[in-house]
Amino acid sequence: MALGRREIPAMAAGMREFREAVATAGEVVRAARKASRGETRPLTDLLVQCSAELALAIARAHSKSELVAQRDAFQSAREAAASLETSIAIARHADLLSVATCADLSSRAATTSRLVAGYLLYLERQISAEFVEAGESRTVS
Repeated sequence: MALGRREIPAMAAGMREFREAVATAGEVVRAARKASRGETRPLTDLLVQCSAELALAIARAHSKSELVAQRDAFQSAREAAASLETSIAIARHADLLSVATCADLSSRAATTSRLVAGYLLYLERQISAEFVEAGESRTVS
């Protein structure tokens, strides 16, 4: 018997954003370590914290077994992605990181953000489908 589209395990299809977030966090840490000086320490620490929080939020989301809990955790990951993108922009404007480094990190952060948004949309559709199957009508926000 062939598996239908809804029966594909969510974990198997969704680990790409986690791998991308971990790779991005590693690149941010490398760049921050090179740029870290005494007077810029708070900003480099913020970069590292934001990148780590994004990867951790995605890991937390994947550890949830219920769709609604996963959705809530991925919303936290989306907020962490916005924080990372903002901290990279701040580092660029403060001339802490080079233009090329910021462009690369921004691109990686944006890719992760798009992956998280896509998975969040997938979860929203799954939750809506469950409510329809249960005979309830609900608009998912």
